[in-house]
Amino acid sequence: MAEDKQVKIELIPQQADFVTSEHRFPHFIGGIGTGKTYCLLLKCVRYAQTYPGSVCMIVRKTFTDLHDSTLADFTEYFGLTVDQHKEVKFENGSRIMFRHGSEIEVLKNINLDWCGIEQAEEFEDDTQFNFLRDRMRGKHGPYQQIALISNCNGHNWCWRMWVNNPSSEDFHLITATTFDNAKNLPAKFIEDQKAREKDSPRHFRRMVMNDFSEDLADDNVFRSSDIIRSSQLGFTLPKFVNYAAGLDVGRYGTDASCLTILAQVGPKKWKQVFMEEKQGWGAPAIVGWVKDMWQKFPFSTLGVDDIGVGGGCKDYLNDSSKFTTYGFIANEKPNGESVYPNKKSEGMFRLEEYISKEWLEILPDIYLHEEFMTVKYYYRGESIKYIVSKDELRSKGIKSYNKVDALMIALYYADEKDSFDWDDIVVPGVVPSKKPLQQFAITDLVNP
Repeated sequence: MAEDKQVKIELIPQQADFVTSEHRFPHFIGGIGTGKTYCLLLKCVRYAQTYPGSVCMIVRKTFTDLHDSTLADFTEYFGLTVDQHKEVKFENGSRIMFRHGSEIEVLKNINLDWCGIEQAEEFEDDTQFNFLRDRMRGKHGPYQQIALISNCNGHNWCWRMWVNNPSSEDFHLITATTFDNAKNLPAKFIEDQKAREKDSPRHFRRMVMNDFSEDLADDNVFRSSDIIRSSQLGFTLPKFVNYAAGLDVGRYGTDASCLTILAQVGPKKWKQVFMEEKQGWGAPAIVGWVKDMWQKFPFSTLGVDDIGVGGGCKDYLNDSSKFTTYGFIANEKPNGESVYPNKKSEGMFRLEEYISKEWLEILPDIYLHEEFMTVKYYYRGESIKYIVSKDELRSKGIKSYNKVDALMIALYYADEKDSFDWDDIVVPGVVPSKKPLQQFAITDLVNP
């Protein structure tokens, strides 16, 4: 243990608000240079020193960042030694554990008094946060707490839970821009950040001015404002519906298989009416599930991710005489002339067009919306846009966007009708007209 010494610290109002907060879930979202990490670690040390026997934990998503950044900062700031088990023990019986994302879920039998999550925006969703909420059962202090710090990152789970729609006063939000902490930062650093307003405006708005806008990432395929608007269009289903389905089959143990179904509501207008995921299902179960859903939403086309297990599902489903099955191969060249290098890029940017032009209404599902913001593109060669693969995103700890893929595949193979003339409609039990809109209309499914 380092020798005890008194240190005088002058905090700006936002820092002091966070450090002294006794709310159950305080969250400091701030620009670069706002002292977030220092305040989080200070808050942790104060709790451990104030309440003897307390069990505290600091969490960071990856081991590399935990080791190279968090632990290094802790040692520099406080002069405390972190042992080989990534723990610091205090003379009063308190201890602080340092863990990375893949370690915390094995801590099923531990009760915490205090927990801090550093760079919470690095976690793609609220899974780890909610796991830790269940562990906050310690009794050594007058309150138990999960404190978080992060950079703003659009309309992610942090924005949803603390900015947009906090469920209670337990969710205490503190925000700050880089310039709010100017007195504690070098003058040249402040000058450089001001210059970024012109040379890096997106970086300036997000990382300096703490702007939550979703259009600040240059490589995002979709914009959050478009996604929100798409979920609020309120399209009405016609009495006789043309359905199209898309199936993305999970390839890994943690992946889910997703089925989505679209209904055509007008010329070049679609409404997402069904979306469901199944975890750990094999090909026979998936095939049976898809056929069962056809009974409710009799789709005429089904696009299936034709890789691995998906290929087996497609082969089984090909035998159906009720709908046409198409195998979607992401890296395959598009049919005909296309500015895109493969079907994955063509399909994603077509989906983006339908959403941005308000031709498609999607379900108001927050996890679907979050998935949209993980779909990214990059340039290769002469301005040719490629979609970043799910394997690459997975290597960075980002979950597969299965819901978005299923939606994209459904739209890609949808048998889109250009008009909705009454002569085109076939009612069950009636001889089909010369241009049938839907051969399997269900008259009682106006708003399923």
